[in-house]
Amino acid sequence: MDFYTPTQSERRPIDWVNAAFLIVTPLVAVLGTAWYVRNYGVTWLEIANVAVMFVLTSLSVTAGYHRFFSHRSYECSKAVKLFYLVFGAAAVENSLLSWASDHRYHHRYVDSPEDPYNILKGGLYAHMGWIFFKDTRDQDRRFENVPDLMKDPLVMWQHRWYLPLVIGFTFLLPTLIGLMGGRPVGGLLWGGFLRVVLVHHTTFFINSLAHLYGEKPYSLKDTARDSWWLAPLTFGEGYHNFHHKFQADYRNGLRWWQFDATKWWINLLNWTGQAWRLKRTPETLILKARLEVDKELVALRARQANASERLWARIQARLDAGSVRLQEAHASYVLARAEYRHRYDDWTQEMRRQWDEKLDAQRADYTAALERWQEMMSAMNRLSQPSAQSLLTLTALMDVLKHRLF
Repeated sequence: MDFYTPTQSERRPIDWVNAAFLIVTPLVAVLGTAWYVRNYGVTWLEIANVAVMFVLTSLSVTAGYHRFFSHRSYECSKAVKLFYLVFGAAAVENSLLSWASDHRYHHRYVDSPEDPYNILKGGLYAHMGWIFFKDTRDQDRRFENVPDLMKDPLVMWQHRWYLPLVIGFTFLLPTLIGLMGGRPVGGLLWGGFLRVVLVHHTTFFINSLAHLYGEKPYSLKDTARDSWWLAPLTFGEGYHNFHHKFQADYRNGLRWWQFDATKWWINLLNWTGQAWRLKRTPETLILKARLEVDKELVALRARQANASERLWARIQARLDAGSVRLQEAHASYVLARAEYRHRYDDWTQEMRRQWDEKLDAQRADYTAALERWQEMMSAMNRLSQPSAQSLLTLTALMDVLKHRLF
């Protein structure tokens, strides 16, 4: 990751408190914990201390600060809100009011100069460099995008008492846990300093690595990417391209097999009655977004292959036809499945049997349309790079597609 050097007009004063904290805490976490382990060993209480505090504070950031407060992707009880605010403060990533304001500006101005952690200024800047500089904006301007949060008494309570909460739950609580085993210093080092550093940098990965590495299956409009390998490190926040496209969705990992611990936590809250009104993006909109990305990528390859306007018109017509066909088949299957689930208990055995057959037919039709689309995309991915024979290759390809797909 490179470090961004601001221009004269962009230069802001160093925030020495933030800078000192971000520099000192890793030194204490690494050197202090290593020294302590070498001289006094390590106990299971200390391992549990860092693990439990890491999970509680990380979830408070991802499920609380991010998906609940910043995006309002679900509703939850006051007890859960208080938990998020207390242990979110223990993550030492600023008060919720400041964090959510920065994050909403990030989404509104992503990849532009007003993006607080703009990845185009470099990976290290987006990761943590932006925190080293003071925010010089007027307070009215600073919080104009969080009027809903400023009306919340609990949010404003945390904002006013942020520093005492940090001291109490970041350092005092782990020390007291360590004291239970007669090792308060071990508790402070493991559950305090080491845990804070782990939470910081796994969270910072979302601002940096999630904008540098991975795929863009839902939108090509900004740098946000989906990274399956980043998801376990960030409690599911690695599916960042999906999140930037569908910000209000309480999920980041869409499929059941995609690691999204934050989604599973919110589901658990929902099952226990502590969370409700979980927002889900309709499947039809998700499919449409993926198809639009596929079409944009084909257009790019056609330009690279120097396709003529006439040939591109033929390609585009086939893409549009295939896209419409797939979306119609998907919509029919989704509607049939919804009715099947809604009315199943009211049907007779014979009606259920008929609907089983109907649903199987709808699913098969959708699967066939999807396979044809994937076959088309696979063929398009083999478009040659610009050369003297590109047009001939592309024309031959379209002749094949004409007979095989439609």
